[in-house]
Amino acid sequence: MSYLRLAGNNSDPGAFVAAAEDVAQGYASKIGRLKDVTAIGTIDTRTGRVTMLVVGDVVLPVGGEVQIQQTSEATLEQFRGDTRE
Repeated sequence: MSYLRLAGNNSDPGAFVAAAEDVAQGYASKIGRLKDVTAIGTIDTRTGRVTMLVVGDVVLPVGGEVQIQQTSEATLEQFRGDTRE
């Protein structure tokens, strides 16, 4: 999610989404012990909000697996230089 928030400093924030999804999928696969992970990122430049949805399957200790999902939303970060004269 933090990676997606930085898209505001890119001249084309939407182009940042695929890379952010890759980062989220890799992190969830390693840390969350999830398999078949999918991450879907969105940027709403009108409201300045970013959202990342991560979905994956977790194997249960008693057998079988269940799909889980988590959504995170935050403010799109944009650096604005000093405009004072």
